[in-house]
Amino acid sequence: MSSKTEQLNQLFDEWEQTVSEYQGKFVRDGIINEQFYETASPKILFIAKEPNNPKQDAGDFREWWKEEIAYTFSYRLSEWSYGLLNNFPQYDDIWTKKGSALKAIQNIAFMNIKKSGGGGNSEYDRMIEHVKMNFNFLHRQIDIISPDIIITGTSWNELRDGLFPNIKWTKSGYDILIGKHNNAKVIDYYHPSSRTAPAASYSLLQNIITHDNFKSL
Repeated sequence: MSSKTEQLNQLFDEWEQTVSEYQGKFVRDGIINEQFYETASPKILFIAKEPNNPKQDAGDFREWWKEEIAYTFSYRLSEWSYGLLNNFPQYDDIWTKKGSALKAIQNIAFMNIKKSGGGGNSEYDRMIEHVKMNFNFLHRQIDIISPDIIITGTSWNELRDGLFPNIKWTKSGYDILIGKHNNAKVIDYYHPSSRTAPAASYSLLQNIITHDNFKSL
């Protein structure tokens, strides 16, 4: 039986060939390290909009995050992952333990809705177009990853609802909506590059995860 990484690679090959504008520009993502992911608890999937890659070079987040993390986006994902995987120790501990943030991000899965690069600010109409165009591929990718928790950073409600039209969103108790997609609990959260203070977004995620509203989903 094929590994999840092999299944994702086969999906990406088909995806790139199907969507003409992705050919030669496809940025792969998915399970960063399958060996780590399979033993992680919980299994976490982060969903964002598009790679910040104005030159539209092809690439692979799984390779980029193998050796290092850089920029605000991946720092926040590392911190949130560390908290989720380690019962949210105090925020300051994350960066005092060498290598802990990099190890945390290697235990998760990550995917963008749009698979070719964009600029620092996503264009609303283009993103809505891509969620519609990629809908079936995106859900095949989610199904392969099979997460326990999905955290979205899609910024716009319409984009979130375009990807998850059947979720019945409910209140988390912290001005963040939560819901259920198949067997995964979903948090409609901030974009990782948002200007929210890092420790504040970390603590907010902890509050949501530990609240009875989330536990009872």
